[in-house]
Amino acid sequence: MKHSALVVLALVVLFCSTVTTPVRAQKEQTPPPIPQVNPVPNAVAKRSDIYCTGYITESTLWPDSMIIGGERENFQNSFAQGDVVFLNKGRAEGVRSGAVYYIIRPLGEIKHPFHSKRKLGTYVREIGMLRVIQVNDKTSTAEVTISCDTVEMGDLLKPYEEKVAPEPREGQPLPLHGDSTGDVAGQIVLAQNGREYMAAHDIVFIDLGERQGVQVGDYFSIYHKIVNKRENIASYPQDKIYLKRSEDYHSDHWKGGTFSNQSLAKEREKILHDRPYIPRKVLGEMIVLKVEKGTAVALITRTTGEINIGDRVERN
Repeated sequence: MKHSALVVLALVVLFCSTVTTPVRAQKEQTPPPIPQVNPVPNAVAKRSDIYCTGYITESTLWPDSMIIGGERENFQNSFAQGDVVFLNKGRAEGVRSGAVYYIIRPLGEIKHPFHSKRKLGTYVREIGMLRVIQVNDKTSTAEVTISCDTVEMGDLLKPYEEKVAPEPREGQPLPLHGDSTGDVAGQIVLAQNGREYMAAHDIVFIDLGERQGVQVGDYFSIYHKIVNKRENIASYPQDKIYLKRSEDYHSDHWKGGTFSNQSLAKEREKILHDRPYIPRKVLGEMIVLKVEKGTAVALITRTTGEINIGDRVERN
C-alpha cells in the first residue's frame, strides 16, 4: 500500500511539472531576433535597402523617445552596431524588455527642387535599429542591433514594424525608346547620400505618393523630358557657313550662289520644326520600396544611361 502511494505521488509530481514547464517557458520567452536577411527569397531589394533608405514625410509629430547616452560615452560620442545605449523611457512609460525600435533622425524640410513653392515634407534619415535588454523605472538599456549610420545622442526612436521588399515581376526587356503610357508621372527629386548622378541599385525619392495612387511594388520608367520636339540636339555652328557662300547665281534646285556645295537639302532648323514628336529615350527602370503621402522611395533596378536629379518617371 505504501509503495502504491509513492507511485501515485510520483505520477502527480511528474504531471504537474509537465504542465507548468511550458507556461513558465512561455513567460520567460524573449522576442525572436531581428532577421538579417529578407524573408522573401526572391525580393528585389536587400534588407538594408528597406531599413536604411530614409524617407520624406509630411508629418510633424515626432516620437519623444530618444537615446540619451551610452555605456561607453566616456570613450566615444557616437555609437554603432553592438554598442549599448540608454533611453529616456522606462517601465513607467510602458517600455518592455525585448522591444525593438527604429532609430531615426529628422534632418529638415525639403522643397521641390524644380517647384520652389511646393513643400515635400521633412527628410528623415533612418539610422538603424535597437533592442531593449533591460528596463528600469524611468530609463531603459538597449543594444544597437543594426546601424546604417553613426548613432548619436538625441536620435529618436520609432516602434518597429516589419517591412518586406517587393518581389520582382516577370523579366521583360527594357525598351530603349518608347511613348508615354498615360499613367501617373512625376520627377526624381532627391537621391540617397546627396548624389546627383545615379545608376543601377541606387536609392532615389520621387514626388509621387499615396495621393497619386502609388503603391509598394509599382514599376516606373525613367526618361528625359522632350522639349520642343527635340532632346539634346547637338548644335552645328557651321550650318550658316554651308548655307551661304556668295551673293549671286543661287537657286533652291542647283544650290548655287548663296548655297554651298556642301549644304543640306533642307535646313536643320526647318527639319526640327516640321518633324513630329520623336519617341523619348528610356534611361532606366525603378521599383517602389516605400510610400508616404506625397512622396515615395524607389530602387533603380536597371539603366541604359546616366540618370540625373530631375529626370522624369512614369508608371508602366
